[in-house]
Amino acid sequence: MLLKDNKAFFKVCFDSMQIGIIVFNLKKEIVLANTPLLAIFNYTSEEIYKNNIHVLFKSISLINEFIEGKNSNKFKSLIETFGITKEGFEIPIEMSFGKMEFEGQIYYKALISNITARKEIELKKDILNYQLEEEVRLRTIELEEVIKKLKESLNKEKDLNNLKTQFITLASHEFKTPLSAIITSSELIIKYADLNRIDKRDEHFLKVKSKIIFLNNMIDNLLTLEIIETGNITPLYTRFKFSDLVKDIINNTSPFLKKKQQIIFSNNISDYIHQDSKIIKIILKNLLFNAIKYSKKDIHIKISADAENIYFNIEDKGIGIPKNEQNFIFQRFFRAKNAVFYPGTGIGLNIVKGYLERLNGNISFESTENKGTNFYVTLPKLAIEE
Repeated sequence: MLLKDNKAFFKVCFDSMQIGIIVFNLKKEIVLANTPLLAIFNYTSEEIYKNNIHVLFKSISLINEFIEGKNSNKFKSLIETFGITKEGFEIPIEMSFGKMEFEGQIYYKALISNITARKEIELKKDILNYQLEEEVRLRTIELEEVIKKLKESLNKEKDLNNLKTQFITLASHEFKTPLSAIITSSELIIKYADLNRIDKRDEHFLKVKSKIIFLNNMIDNLLTLEIIETGNITPLYTRFKFSDLVKDIINNTSPFLKKKQQIIFSNNISDYIHQDSKIIKIILKNLLFNAIKYSKKDIHIKISADAENIYFNIEDKGIGIPKNEQNFIFQRFFRAKNAVFYPGTGIGLNIVKGYLERLNGNISFESTENKGTNFYVTLPKLAIEE
C-alpha cells in the first residue's frame, strides 16, 4: 500500500505539524482538529468536536466576514486576533483562513499559531525601547541643561568682566578726589605740625580719616559686587544686639556729616537677632552714606521690632529721586539724573538689595524729588540657615 493512500500516515503528518489546524463546515461545526490545535486551546479531541468554532475566538466576526465575503475563495493570511482557551483565558494568536471542497461539501480550514511568547518578547522589546528612548530623552534634557548652565556661566563671566571694567573705570575716577584730598591734607598736617597748629592738624587728620573710610567703603563695594554676582554669599550667623550695631554704624559715618547736619536715632528696642552682622553693616552703611551725601539736613533713623522681624527706617530731606527713575534705582551703576554731580559709583543700592534677598529680607522706599527719601528695611530676627 502506498503512503499516499495510508490514512494513518496522513494523521501522523497532520498531528506532527508545528501549527494548529482546524477544519469546520458551513454550520461552523468543528470537523477536524490536529494535536497542536488542541494544545493551543487546551481541549481534548473528544471535547473539541462537541463545540462550534466560535468558542475558540474572542470575536467571530473575522470568520463570518471571510465566509460571507466576496473573497471567501481566496486564502486569507496572517491575521492577529485573540483566541479563548477552554478555561476562558484570552491568548494572542495568528491565523489564516482557506476554503476547500470535499465530496461536494464546502469546508473552511484555519491555520493557527499561539504567539504568546512572541508577544511577550515584543512587549519586552517595546518596554526596552521605551526605556531607552526615555533614557535618551532624559540624558538629552540633562545635556541641554548642562549646555544651558555652561552658556549662562559663560555669559555671567562675560557680564562680570564687563561689570568689573565698568566699575574700575568709574571707581578710578571716584578714587582721584579722595586721594588728592589725602595727599593735600597730609602735606598740611606736616606744615601745621611745624607751626604747632594742633587744631588745624587735627582737622586734617579727620579729613584723612574720613577719606580713608570713604575709599575703604568703595573697595568693600567692589569686592561685594563680585561676591553677589558670582553667588558666593555664605552668611556667618551670630547673635547680637541690633541697636548696638546701628549705633556703631552711626559713629563710623559721623565724620562724613556736613556742618550742622546730625543723625537723630530713635531706638525703643533692645532685641537680639541671629543674623550676619557684617552683611547688615554693609547694607545700613550704604543707606546711611547715601542719606548723608544727598542731604544737607538732619537724618532720622528709627528701629522697631515685632515677634519675627526687625525694622530699620532711614529718612533724609535731600534731593529725592525723580518719579520716572524710581523703578531703576536698584540696578547696577544706575544714577538718577539729579545725582550725577555727587560722588558715587551707582552700585550701593544694588548691593543692598542683593544682600537683603540673601538674608530673606526686603527693602522699599518712598521718595519725592527735592523733598527727600525714606527707605524701609525688614529683616527676620532669626536667619534661615541652609
